[in-house]
Amino acid sequence: MADTTDQIETLAEDSVPATESDAPELSEMEQLKAEVDKWKSLSRKNEQQAKANIAAAKELEEIRKSQLTDTEKLVEQTRAETTQAIRREYATKLVDAELKATLNGRILEGGALLEFDKSSFILDDGNIDSEAIQSWVEAHSKTMDIPAPNLGQGARGVNPSKAQIRTRDELKNMSPTEILEARKEGRLDSLMGKL
Repeated sequence: MADTTDQIETLAEDSVPATESDAPELSEMEQLKAEVDKWKSLSRKNEQQAKANIAAAKELEEIRKSQLTDTEKLVEQTRAETTQAIRREYATKLVDAELKATLNGRILEGGALLEFDKSSFILDDGNIDSEAIQSWVEAHSKTMDIPAPNLGQGARGVNPSKAQIRTRDELKNMSPTEILEARKEGRLDSLMGKL
């Protein structure tokens, strides 16, 4: 019996886990690597679980669909077709909006709009392909130079070095030919209310 007691004590000592003092000290880099490895393995487990959940959800949906009556199947089919039709209808409007937004500051080349086929930019799921619209616009348009706005300031007329005539008193000292000449030059624009 003493032999069995010694064997049990020996086995117990062998199975006791090593304490911190028995384990070799790990450097900080090794600890960080161990931590990274731990999180990687947890991430892989979560990813596998997510894939399994997706597969199970698909299988459950297939089982649910197989148990539907003919009327329920017809309702589901009609609902799916209606949803698709609505998405396609609004997708054309989205293509128009995307085209307008992409054309901001650009001018289409002549006849390019006649070649524009909205349905070619609608994906099978009813969404639109914004990148394809943008590349089409870049291929069929050019940037426009926006002129500076006329704020009505500064000299006007053909000869900007001459001043505007602003009052009728200034006209009293001018001959009719000088008045016509000033009008042609645009110097009467202020007095005539054109500015």
